[in-house]
Amino acid sequence: MSNLSQFQSFGKRSNKTVIHNNKAVIYTRVSSGKQKENTSLENQREYCTLYAERAKFQISAYFGGTNESAKNDDRKEYQKMLTFVRQKKISNIIVYSIDRFSRAGSSAITTVEKLKEKGINVISVTQPMDTKTSTGTFFQNLNLLFSKYDNDQRKEKTTAGMKQRLLQGYYIGVAPVGYKNSRDAQNRPILIHSDKAKLIRKAFEWKANESISNVEIIKRLKKYGLTIQKQHMTRIFRNPIYCGLLANRLLDGKVVKGNHKPIVSKELFLKVNNINTEKNGIRSKQRKNNPNLPMRGFVKCDACGKPITGYTEKKYNLDYYRGHTKGCCGYKRAYKLNEKFKTFLASFQIDEHIIEPLKLQMKYTFDYFNESNKDVIEHLKYNLKATKEKIEKVEERFVYGEINMELYNKFINKLKSEEAEILKEIEKSGIEKSKFNLYVENSLKLLANLPKTWELSSFTVKQKLQNLLFPNGIRYNRENDSYLSFEISPILTVTSTLSVNYNQINMNTKTNKMKKSQGV
Repeated sequence: MSNLSQFQSFGKRSNKTVIHNNKAVIYTRVSSGKQKENTSLENQREYCTLYAERAKFQISAYFGGTNESAKNDDRKEYQKMLTFVRQKKISNIIVYSIDRFSRAGSSAITTVEKLKEKGINVISVTQPMDTKTSTGTFFQNLNLLFSKYDNDQRKEKTTAGMKQRLLQGYYIGVAPVGYKNSRDAQNRPILIHSDKAKLIRKAFEWKANESISNVEIIKRLKKYGLTIQKQHMTRIFRNPIYCGLLANRLLDGKVVKGNHKPIVSKELFLKVNNINTEKNGIRSKQRKNNPNLPMRGFVKCDACGKPITGYTEKKYNLDYYRGHTKGCCGYKRAYKLNEKFKTFLASFQIDEHIIEPLKLQMKYTFDYFNESNKDVIEHLKYNLKATKEKIEKVEERFVYGEINMELYNKFINKLKSEEAEILKEIEKSGIEKSKFNLYVENSLKLLANLPKTWELSSFTVKQKLQNLLFPNGIRYNRENDSYLSFEISPILTVTSTLSVNYNQINMNTKTNKMKKSQGV
């Protein structure tokens, strides 16, 4: 029989470092301070320590010992423990039960699998199983999945319970400013007025009766000892809880009557929020995306520089534009300013006769641009490939535990950002010829009849077209009753200039022909 030892140098060896020793760490965790007595942090630690002593493991460190939800694995103590066992080459992680390790389901299974490849075992004291066998691994994975399922079940029950509480009129969460948390006779949570309730009522009254800004209201409240941030003041005015109603995302847009005592009346709340309010004896309302008011916010007053807003007068259902600054732009019927804008657009319209020559010129420009950009695009694609490889490398290192979550997030976010930037540059640098021809065709049709295109478009398309043609908006001069542009799109500059030149050439040609016919 031949000796095979001389052939051993040809055998394949694993290049992975597998840890194998009697070192262990103990990880304990509870979801909240109200955890049952038999699974308290102290009991978990005691059971795990006894197990380690019986198994003759050398305890290197204790981790956890705090309240951490295990619905995902982005936990400080958990990540700290994983980093420690990998760096210090610890073979065993001891937990009271597998759900103490994680309730993240499939991602937890992946983590356990990667740890096992390094020779690191997760051992459950109350669920002993040999994870070196396929059967033991199966049952461990089953327990991890069940923990996730149990977590999801609890979440569903908790959400359903919270929704039911809300429907019964009971507020959930920390009391908003002006209220404080309390209990009713049946020991159910309820809101009662705090010593700040009167100041909140005052804020609503100031807003409704004096029409002063939130900044001014905040200054007044501060004099009375109540400090509120500007954004928070807006949320207070928009929160129906102050008029006795409850609104919560769990109610899917539904509003219910609360069991708490309101601070302001429903009428006052509605008045503050400009709903069914009266102005100069005529009720008005604002309608989002009103097709008759597409220039709201787009046009700015030439005198004060502030955007012009719009509203619908409710009694006669008439639309108006108006300026923010009193006595500046005043009120204008919407249809009049819209018609004037159509006339303004007509001045930028291209002559139909130059469409074909313009198409040909744009084709030459496109061919030249694409030819000169070939090298740039190839270089960008090379960089994109390199960046994607770096992303894969970082993900692989994280999965194998070579870097922790903090480093993973730091590098992956940077690389993803680089990838997005390169993709954006590639998109900007090259356009397919078929797509370009379609863009040219549609763009020139649009520019050949700008006023009609704008008039027949929807509210959204009108606003997109306005912003495309005039990136910084336009100004309205009340004295001259005319529009002025801040800045126009480069394509408008080119096409309108070409139209003017073409018309001038045509006029000169006709004049010359007339002179010749008259013998001049």
